[in-house]
Amino acid sequence: MNMSKPKHLLIPMISLLTLLLTGLDSCIRPEAPNAEADILSVEIEGVTPREQPQITNTSINIEVEPWIDRSAVALSFTLTPGATISPASGSKQDFTQPVTYTVTSEDKQWTKEYTVTIASSRPAPGHFGFETVKVKNDRVGNFHIFEFSSDSYWQSPNSSYSFVIQSPSLEVDPKSPLSYPVAQISEGYKGSCARLSTLSTGEVGLAFNSPKAAGTLFLGVFDFMAAMSNPLKGTKFGIPESRKPLMLTGYYKYKSGDKLTDKASKEIAGKRDLPAIYAVFFETDEETPYLDGTNVLTSPNIVLTAQLKDPKESDKWIHFKLPFEPVEGKSIDPAKLKDGRYKLTIVMTSSKDGADFVGAIGSELLVDEMNLYFE
Repeated sequence: MNMSKPKHLLIPMISLLTLLLTGLDSCIRPEAPNAEADILSVEIEGVTPREQPQITNTSINIEVEPWIDRSAVALSFTLTPGATISPASGSKQDFTQPVTYTVTSEDKQWTKEYTVTIASSRPAPGHFGFETVKVKNDRVGNFHIFEFSSDSYWQSPNSSYSFVIQSPSLEVDPKSPLSYPVAQISEGYKGSCARLSTLSTGEVGLAFNSPKAAGTLFLGVFDFMAAMSNPLKGTKFGIPESRKPLMLTGYYKYKSGDKLTDKASKEIAGKRDLPAIYAVFFETDEETPYLDGTNVLTSPNIVLTAQLKDPKESDKWIHFKLPFEPVEGKSIDPAKLKDGRYKLTIVMTSSKDGADFVGAIGSELLVDEMNLYFE
């Protein structure tokens, strides 16, 4: 018996087999390499940007706080599938200037360049490089005064120290600015810097129960006559400020003197001298036009403080970042801020308890490249 199928049935079956084989071939054939070369998202390792990064077809803009160190930042990218990027994702780059990245598609046929910028739109900070000094010539000697702005200066104990520098036991040259508690030296982090030293006041200081003078720089007014009767009242801290401060940054080195002593020059065994660096933002009123040495860190008028909380000795420059933190229960009144009712001071000293004449003669604090950032 002839079991062959009729020709009119074989043709559809052959067509169906051809269709199945064609479909199977299309399923197992490798997919063509991706021809896209795009950055889809970006993350900054260890940094939280102020806003989501803005990604366009050729650029990425990232907004950060101005005190962020941009000299070695690592960016991690999400790319279109199969694409590669150069410089490599996750590698650290110097973003003090814009950096260009090149994305290459998976099929190697297409490339796209992205210019990546990391910056801040906040106002420029107050910068204090301690490069500009005025040499003050008084009846006794010469000492340095550091410029704060074009028409104002940092305050220091140099003027009152000129009263005691003639003490025979000191054996220093009153005509040399380096003989005073505060002076400019050339060995800065960048260029020159401020050197703050805790010095003996000799017989003259002992007569006033003030055996040592801590090198101190601060914003405000030094009242020499008030300091003669009460040294803590001689430092009047604060200058007007109508902006909200956010951060104080800078660099310091510190070396303690050999022997920490109290007001009576008695040694405090087992302890070393330490520096202090801090800033205070406070509200003024009729009773409190300034803060002074008795209340600069305790006054109820204080609203914000920024303080170096873990000072240490180091022969290498240490970078510090001090955020302004609110005092519990305090806040800034926008109307009073606009009306100029607030003041700001920055204080640096070679002996943190120097106001109480506790310190080590020979302690030395170097400060440089300080920046004050505002909202």
